[in-house]
Amino acid sequence: MTDRRRIAVLLLVLGAGLAVTGTLQDAYRTVFRGYGGPDQTLTTTLWLVADPTGVDPVAPFQAFGALVVAVAAVMVVTAVLTLRSRTAFVARVVAMATAGVLAGIVLAYWQQVLEHRAIMRSWPAFDGQSATLEILSGMYLVAAGAVAGMVGAALAQRKQQPEEDQEDEEEVVVHQLDSADDTPPFGIAVPDAEQQETR
Repeated sequence: MTDRRRIAVLLLVLGAGLAVTGTLQDAYRTVFRGYGGPDQTLTTTLWLVADPTGVDPVAPFQAFGALVVAVAAVMVVTAVLTLRSRTAFVARVVAMATAGVLAGIVLAYWQQVLEHRAIMRSWPAFDGQSATLEILSGMYLVAAGAVAGMVGAALAQRKQQPEEDQEDEEEVVVHQLDSADDTPPFGIAVPDAEQQETR
């Protein structure tokens, strides 16, 4: 049987890594067409908005990158501490809390992006004007990191059951004979002193 704690640690570390990597990738892209000039494209990460025109507009989602990195760092530390028997109980609780916080951050960010897209779709279109929002790989990586973290935290809550085969091998069995006429456990009778003299 595979050690469940090691799988939990692997998933927690993987989730933290995916989440941090996702913050560095492009989360979504907005494209504005027909607004009195060339098409304007804004690419957003969980940290900032990149504008090719040189203007640095304030993104409504900038704070989420720092939160994701902070939670991911705590998740890695708690993942390592779950392997130690002294800190395992507290680490399991903290791992579940940090995984939940990461999932909450991702859901909040995703909700804001979807609301932003809904607002853009509600704008009236005049003379071929259009505004579109495309969700990119960064969003999916952060979401995958949150899912992996939740699964890892859930696995960490379950205590590892000792293997029955190992217990059987380590047990020592002692057989006690009640009388001299009893047959030993291996089936070979041992002659008593009188039987040995007659031979």
